[in-house]
This record gives sequence, C-alpha cells and structure tokens, in this order.
Amino acid sequence: MRRLPEDEWYDVVIFRFIRAVQLWFSRPYLHRWAFRTIAYQNMRSAIGHEMEKQGRRIHAASLDAEIPGTDGLTLADTVTDENRNFINYVFPKGRSDDGMQLHYNVKLPPKKETKHGQKSDERIAIEAFIQSTHKNMCFEYDTSMEAKKKLSTINAARRSKNETDIYDTYRIDKCVYIVRQEKKKGK
Repeated sequence: MRRLPEDEWYDVVIFRFIRAVQLWFSRPYLHRWAFRTIAYQNMRSAIGHEMEKQGRRIHAASLDAEIPGTDGLTLADTVTDENRNFINYVFPKGRSDDGMQLHYNVKLPPKKETKHGQKSDERIAIEAFIQSTHKNMCFEYDTSMEAKKKLSTINAARRSKNETDIYDTYRIDKCVYIVRQEKKKGK
C-alpha cells in the first residue's frame, strides 16, 4: 500500500508478519478480527517504528559535497580560521530558540560538597531496625511530596541490598512506614 522498495523493507515487515502469526495462535481473543487486520496493524507498526528510528539516525555529510543553491560552494570552502573549532550551539546574542542562554568562559562557582558515599539518616535507621526486634517504624516528613521521594529512594536501596524479604515499605500522606515481614514457618 505504501509502495516501499521491497529490498529495503522486506526484513522489517516480515518479522512483524511472523509475530502476527504467533500472536494470532497464542491469543484466541484476537480471532474476533480477521488475521489480515492483525497482520496489517503489526506490519504498519513496524514501518512506523523503523521510520522513526531512521529519523533519529545521524546522517554523515562530506566536506566536499556541494551546498545546494550555492554555485558549487562546498562545506570545506566555508571553513576558516575563525570557525575551525566546532561549538555545538552558537545563537545570536547567546540565546537559543527556546529561551535558553549560553555563556562561554564564565567564572565558575565553587563546587558543592556532596554526601556521596555517606549513608542517609534513613539508611542508618533502617540498618538499625533490621538488627533490632522492632516490628515497624515510621519516618515523618514535612510534605507528602518529600515522603514520596524518600520512599522511592528507600525502595531502590531495599532492592539493591536484597532486603525485599526482610521488610515492606509504604507511604500514607507525609509518613513512610517500614514493616518487618513475618517469618513463615519452616524457614
């Protein structure tokens, strides 16, 4: 239907056609539509995704290629001593289309000291909780948004330290609750 060159698009479309066959046989609820419809939608989707992917690819340009509409001028002809160094963004008066301002060779402010490598207060409390016999604990924050962010951080550490079978976490409003999991009999 789109009259795309077969030699360029066959492998993109055929794999989605095969996937449509697999879906058709593995999901009986799809039988309410004709197989042709399922196959068409899958192949159409594959073409759309491939076109998006191709649009994101970087296209190489030759310095010897002529610039259209310039009577034989090449990109190499435009390179001068002043613009030999490539700068990603050069906007009039340092301003981009979206209002962002760019400044070069500015005086740098001192770097902020970070707590990288140091444990948070929550982490220290949770480690103590794990060692204790307490059944639960609660962190209360000033706002529910702060509690939501902290819960996300706590859960990330819980997963990375394989503590998911030791305690559960949840949040209600401004409070984050840590609850020790009940040990199952036989373990």
